[in-house]
Amino acid sequence: MYKTSPMAVWAAVAFASLTTSTLFAQSAPYDPYAPQVEEPPIAADGSLNWPVFYKSQSLQANYENLWNMGACLGTNKKITVPVANNRLDINKMPEGKIEGLVMRVGKGQLFVRQADGVIKKVAVHPAGVSRVEVSKDVPARWLKPGMGVRLVGQVNESGHGPETLEELDIVTIPPGFEPDPVVAEKRQSIVAVVASLRGNRLLLKTTVGDLRRLSFQISDETVAHVQAKDLAFASVGDRVEAKGHFYNGDKKEFWVFASDVTVTTPEAPSEESTTPDTNTVSANVN
Repeated sequence: MYKTSPMAVWAAVAFASLTTSTLFAQSAPYDPYAPQVEEPPIAADGSLNWPVFYKSQSLQANYENLWNMGACLGTNKKITVPVANNRLDINKMPEGKIEGLVMRVGKGQLFVRQADGVIKKVAVHPAGVSRVEVSKDVPARWLKPGMGVRLVGQVNESGHGPETLEELDIVTIPPGFEPDPVVAEKRQSIVAVVASLRGNRLLLKTTVGDLRRLSFQISDETVAHVQAKDLAFASVGDRVEAKGHFYNGDKKEFWVFASDVTVTTPEAPSEESTTPDTNTVSANVN
């Protein structure tokens, strides 16, 4: 079983703040006197435009504190040179592709172990514009409240489905999406959100139509096909392919700032895929 090293813990803590304004800034050449300008996350040619990454959060925070206090005039090279070197323009980093198995799932990140044993941190764009595809099958019992689902089924006038579901899809429901209303006694495609799963009874909710509370029966054999665009649906042991900008940190930390991430079921069972408490979708989205 993979054990977290002190360095990995430090990296995880650093990454937890990766999407905050103190770690990311505009990608223009650094000028403390210039107005702060936000760059669009997607460039005109369709490529991702990454904000500046600060290799040391504490160094940048100290500099910002000095600047705000008026104690730094931008002329002391003992201060300005380390600050300038602390800034990393991700867009200028070399690009490449990695493959491996998920070792840990975090918010907007994956720790991925390659075949050679090297562990790299895969980060997605803080603006949510990285192209993420999670596609795999899991037991329907892994469903958790708040997950979006899609199924083909039928309910009566009370919203109860008479048949046990054999399969359904776990999907990412886009903001503003309005599903078709559910009609009683009509077999149709239903898109809804999980309200609860108690025993074999799956309760769903939708926001349109007269039938907004739906109930279906599942079994141990019911399969949920994950078709999501969120790394939260990845789990330990999944296979990952990621493409993006590479950065090898000063402390042998390997980052991939990914434009594209694909997560699938591994081709063969692995030791990591049976790690307790972290090997399910439900464990990673709580």
